[in-house]
Amino acid sequence: MHATSFIVGSAAARALAQLQQLERREDFSEIRTVDLLNAAAHSCDRAHKALRSDAAEAQACLIHGASRLLAAAGRIDLDPSAMNVRDLRSA
Repeated sequence: MHATSFIVGSAAARALAQLQQLERREDFSEIRTVDLLNAAAHSCDRAHKALRSDAAEAQACLIHGASRLLAAAGRIDLDPSAMNVRDLRSA
């Protein structure tokens, strides 16, 4: 994949670095997209709880969550016919 170069802040750079580490894992292809989303949600919840008491922990959690969201976004096929997720409300 070709990426356009641009300058990002340190938090964004750390999220991208974590994303690259995640994508290099041998088992990356085995991690389900929904699990990446769940990990991101968990990280955001932890960040929310830590925000008032530990800014460094909150930032670390948000960076972790951002890397998981980016990984999930990279896997989503924008062709609706390729989606394998069914809306349970319609069942």
